[in-house]
Amino acid sequence: MDNTVSVILLCLVSFLARTDCAKILAVFPHIAKSHQDVFQPLVEELAARGHQVTVVSFFPRKEPLANFTDIPIDAHDLPPVMHNSLPINLLDSINPIKDFFIITDIGMQCCESVLASSNVQKLLKSDEQFDLIITELFTVDCFLGFAHRFKSPNIAVSSSVLLPSNSDRFANSDNPAIVPNLFLSLSDKMTYKERFFNTFATLFMKTVRRYYYDVAAERIARKYFGSAMPPLDEIAKNTSLVLVNTHPSLNRPRPQVPAVIDVGGMHIKDAKKLPSDLESFMNSSTNGVIVFSMGSVLLTHTFPDDKRKMIMEVFSELPQNVVCKWESDSLPNKPDNVKILKWLPQRDILAHPNVVAFVTHGGLLGLSEAAFEAVPIIGIPMYGDQGTNVRAFEASGAGLFLSYSTINKQSFKQALQAVVNDKRYKENAQRMSNAYRERILPPLDTAVYWTEYVLKFGGAKHLQVASVHMPWYQYLLLDVLLGAAVVIFLILYIVYRVARRITTFILPYLTIITVHKKGD
Repeated sequence: MDNTVSVILLCLVSFLARTDCAKILAVFPHIAKSHQDVFQPLVEELAARGHQVTVVSFFPRKEPLANFTDIPIDAHDLPPVMHNSLPINLLDSINPIKDFFIITDIGMQCCESVLASSNVQKLLKSDEQFDLIITELFTVDCFLGFAHRFKSPNIAVSSSVLLPSNSDRFANSDNPAIVPNLFLSLSDKMTYKERFFNTFATLFMKTVRRYYYDVAAERIARKYFGSAMPPLDEIAKNTSLVLVNTHPSLNRPRPQVPAVIDVGGMHIKDAKKLPSDLESFMNSSTNGVIVFSMGSVLLTHTFPDDKRKMIMEVFSELPQNVVCKWESDSLPNKPDNVKILKWLPQRDILAHPNVVAFVTHGGLLGLSEAAFEAVPIIGIPMYGDQGTNVRAFEASGAGLFLSYSTINKQSFKQALQAVVNDKRYKENAQRMSNAYRERILPPLDTAVYWTEYVLKFGGAKHLQVASVHMPWYQYLLLDVLLGAAVVIFLILYIVYRVARRITTFILPYLTIITVHKKGD
């Protein structure tokens, strides 16, 4: 009853304090459903609070919602949407550099195809007006043209830690000594070798992005938004703020400017009751339950035979039961203690008190749910930010990192036994959970607050640090260092000239004195 009253009071205060209802356009053009799952709660909550929200994406709602309009992207020349669609063998040869190119190439494909799609063209040619544009900050920036087209302030949302080139528009520190490149599977505490590769990989990716991909994205954007559009990097630097799906308790502390807002976990809702058969299985697992899932994109049933057999052999030798996401109707030689489901209500399962470990690919949504519920993890990352996410979890002492390329029966079994039986992993997971949950406002309310904050002020230029619009040589103090070098050179030169004058003046006297001494 007390909780109900609190919720009602919170809603009433929010209603009385909120800004006037606004028209908001959100553009989410990435083909991965997991990205949409991060942003969808925000736009739905904005609609619930009375704002008129229009969303351009590949994933329209199945049910209508008041104040909410979907504009589905009807492009036909793109890869299939990334939702239960990616066989694991496609990832065997991926390395961080190749991964960067693949993800950015997908972004470039989306630029042309999405902007050329008929539904988006109707929107661009319409008389619609919007008070705010929300865009995903991920790969390339061609969709920032919407901010120019509708003459509206823009905020960004990111489903992951910021990519190497995405901090620059906010002058946000991404010092490679302490900030790991998203693609490199590193924690914030790096060896010399790791810092070396982190530095040069980051510089390489930023250079390729700026001088290759950004040039191509600019050309495409001008094709659809007109030649009068300001340069994309200028629009980018005027982004009011970015809402990032991170939190320092999970993703490790990073130096951040005021325009970078942590809202990690805004997709996490109250856990729902499990289906009766699954609930019964979980309740009867007196030795605990291990959850095994490779996320919403990868097809777990496409594991190579040797890896599948190894994983199942390990499960068969454990006293715990296992709930496994397995998209096929059958699992060869399935152990008796393994229950397979084509789709897991993952958030609800991880909330069950009998869950003792989570074997995961390291997607940030799943790790956020594990952090929220204090579940230790074993991470087997496959691509993208997964390695960095798992390393952060491991650095907190709440999980272990296993490499897919080298994992074997011994290493997998030892990792599971350690995470399940060593109390320290659970204790560290609980410590992380306490910190992850402890916020001034819940993450979704935080995201809504800052969205309405930008609406209230018509932008948020007062959150920008001066270095956003500062030339790089000034930001790095190269002009100051040059000035200091000139001053030091002049001082040394003056000292040299004075010393030479003094030497020239006294040298004849020294010679006379020396001759007299020899004569004596």
